[in-house]
Amino acid sequence: MPKDKSGTLEKIIPCAKREFLDKGFERASLRKIAADANMSAAGLYRHFESKEAMFDALVAPLVDIYLRNYEESMQRSYELLDTEEIKKFWEVSEEEGLQYINFIYDHFEEFKLLLTCSDGTKYQSFMHDISEMEVREMTKLMDELRSRGFSVKDISQDELHMLVSGYVASVFEVVIHDYPREKAIAQAKTLMEFLYPGWIKAFGMEGMV
Repeated sequence: MPKDKSGTLEKIIPCAKREFLDKGFERASLRKIAADANMSAAGLYRHFESKEAMFDALVAPLVDIYLRNYEESMQRSYELLDTEEIKKFWEVSEEEGLQYINFIYDHFEEFKLLLTCSDGTKYQSFMHDISEMEVREMTKLMDELRSRGFSVKDISQDELHMLVSGYVASVFEVVIHDYPREKAIAQAKTLMEFLYPGWIKAFGMEGMV
């Protein structure tokens, strides 16, 4: 985390973000960041221990929020199992989908850093890690459904990983290719219309909706 010793930190952050977005983590120059912030390269180390610490300061807050939002979403899914609204289990409302896309675009540059500029950092496998997390949590959720007497088709971990990875890649495609927000929202609607019946069919849950 940054060593916040003076107001110069506020000058460093936008310069660092611009350099990482332009060149990626591995090719980014601390000297260039320092020059843009009107300070010496040595001065950067009064605020950051390393280039990776600087990159981490830019994206870690977003990752924390993303994971917290995901945890809350999963909790809502489990809560649905205790109600009569099981048909909503797979349903992603248009409102929720728009909220997710708008969240991405409200933090677009940070997502861009994670998805296209993070080679050489612990975040370089961000998309894969998100897919793995979703596979684990979805597997737990399906097991919970079965334990409650619901008929759920068995899907291998390889099949589930393929499906989840395709979904995650589709969502983040809008960031990788710099789609404008309006286009991303339109495509999200199409994606939701496609995925909802697909997931239901894949898990053999047609009788639940």
